[in-house]
Amino acid sequence: MVPVLLAVTALFVVLLLARISGARRIELLHRWPVVVLAFGAAFALMRGQIWFALGLAGAAAIAWYFKPERGVPRPARAKADPKDSEARAMLGVSVNATPEQIRAAYRAKMALAHPDRGGNHADAARLTAARDRLLKR
Repeated sequence: MVPVLLAVTALFVVLLLARISGARRIELLHRWPVVVLAFGAAFALMRGQIWFALGLAGAAAIAWYFKPERGVPRPARAKADPKDSEARAMLGVSVNATPEQIRAAYRAKMALAHPDRGGNHADAARLTAARDRLLKR
């Protein structure tokens, strides 16, 4: 049982230290009690206190899943802006498009509209403005 717990702890540390986005880093900062409990569990596990480590890990899991909004400010709902819908239509993305989907649609459209590829500067500028507008909301 100890090797399994050590493997899980090592996996957690590797995933935590792996490259994470700025949004995830901010979320972890807002959820600092969870991070502290998880590191406490890892430390207790390294010291051989298996049951205490399991208790701390359970507390971290409960804090993560049942208090996700703790300390995280909720953004105010923005009213539908016609310029946003125009930008979405230009890029061909939905209202619920993720930043990755917006960037992928921008790259696909820009491959055709870029001046170096036979497009014109005005279309490329409109695509860039649409992408920037949707990513900054």
